[in-house]
Amino acid sequence: MDDEARRAKNKTIKEKGKETRLRHASMRPVAIELKLDLKCLNNAERDKIFLYFAECRWLCNYLIGLEADKFKNFSMETRGITSLDKDGNPVARQLTMPAKFIQTVYSSLKQDMKALAEKRRKTGKRNGKLKFRSSYDSIELNQYGNTHWICYGSEGNNKGRYKNTVHIAGIKRPIRVFGMD
Repeated sequence: MDDEARRAKNKTIKEKGKETRLRHASMRPVAIELKLDLKCLNNAERDKIFLYFAECRWLCNYLIGLEADKFKNFSMETRGITSLDKDGNPVARQLTMPAKFIQTVYSSLKQDMKALAEKRRKTGKRNGKLKFRSSYDSIELNQYGNTHWICYGSEGNNKGRYKNTVHIAGIKRPIRVFGMD
């Protein structure tokens, strides 16, 4: 690559970077906490939602129990894990939740580990490590249009159906939610 071609390439990269920074400047992250109304779901759909939370807990505890090098090399395609039951006996489990949920559990644990390492570096003192969870209370749905989408207000159909609902990946029917306003 000659000098002129390299300069032209660097110039296009610089312009694309400016466009990206300008586009990202108008974006803002939004966190919304909604309360699901599970009365509108049938038992199978309700059980599926509760199973998602249980599987996230199993995966989280499985990942916490892994050694450091196995944690770093964890494959997102992994569906079979071994977790411990309440008596401490190993149980083989199959994950049925969407792959994006696995990715968010893994990335949140990585962030927690980074925060502990940063605290250890700042204070110079030893701090504890991540502990096993007895419950998993919230699942991060961070890819709008893929993991979830929201119908609010006038976005529902003309008969008022599907207003103030959330569609979650893996659940066929929309879920009515409280807290949209």
